Amino acid sequence: MTAPIAISLNFDSLNEAYGFPSGFRDPSFFEFFDRFAELAARYEFPISIYIIARDLEHPEHFARVRDWATAGFEIGNHSWSHPFNLGGMPKDRMREEICRAHDAIASCTRTEPTGFIAPAWSTSREVVSTLIDLGYQYDTSVFPSVYLYPFVLKAAVNHLGNSKKLWSLFQRGDWTVPFSKPVRPYVVDRQFREVRNPAETTERLVILPLPTRSHLAPCIWHTVGFVFGRDYLARQLHRLLDTHTGFYYLIHPADFIGQEEVRAWGRQHLQRMQFSLRQKMESLTDVFELLRCCGRPVRLMADLARYHMDQLGETTAPR
Repeated sequence: MTAPIAISLNFDSLNEAYGFPSGFRDPSFFEFFDRFAELAARYEFPISIYIIARDLEHPEHFARVRDWATAGFEIGNHSWSHPFNLGGMPKDRMREEICRAHDAIASCTRTEPTGFIAPAWSTSREVVSTLIDLGYQYDTSVFPSVYLYPFVLKAAVNHLGNSKKLWSLFQRGDWTVPFSKPVRPYVVDRQFREVRNPAETTERLVILPLPTRSHLAPCIWHTVGFVFGRDYLARQLHRLLDTHTGFYYLIHPADFIGQEEVRAWGRQHLQRMQFSLRQKMESLTDVFELLRCCGRPVRLMADLARYHMDQLGETTAPR
């Protein structure tokens, strides 16, 4: 069977970017999302969406996410309030961020989420243990490349003027991950140790790292195209789609919101907001066309996790 790929929408909302202002109806959930969903539907691509659960306090956001779940989108957990230092938080605060979000998403969608991504990929052994306690199937919070360090510095520059977020970027619990964790999919136990035979334990979690060719190569997600250019992104995607069995493509709402659409609301700290809507939709269309032509089926992230659990079980099963 050809290894599937998936599209992961890490839903960093405008509501969060502006500090959750009271009563703010975030167009990310409505007209902005609709243009992205229309493009995905044109290619018949299913989408997995990871929600900041505090967004669900607004009743219209809550209703929209419930509609997405009813329509067949996978809804995952992206924490309660999007702290950049989730993996470095005291254990009780970290667990509250994950568990509170878990309960809010389950209440909204009527289904417990099974997939997770930490804000800014800030993970730790305690994060993994909490996810296993809650019965999660997979986690996509591992950034297995030395490019984690320039990513943190770039994000810090973007958040100059917001001291709380700025300093939280450096309070991570995973500074050694770029050297210590595999770049391929793998299964871990609650100690964040790789499990060679997943059948030996029920306390396990599939890790789907952000795709990269090696620890010394950049991780590839849509933002890379705005940093290094669309030609560079296309070359890297061709390589990964040919060789990386755990490939998925990570997108954010900022990738389908134009610079001209946020000017009236004042300053925010999202990256790549200097590009127009036309440029962003052209870039997404180019990538979707490449994914369509690669010959690999596009599935939900939960399906990708199940595929790799099955493959790892077959690989390690006794002969």
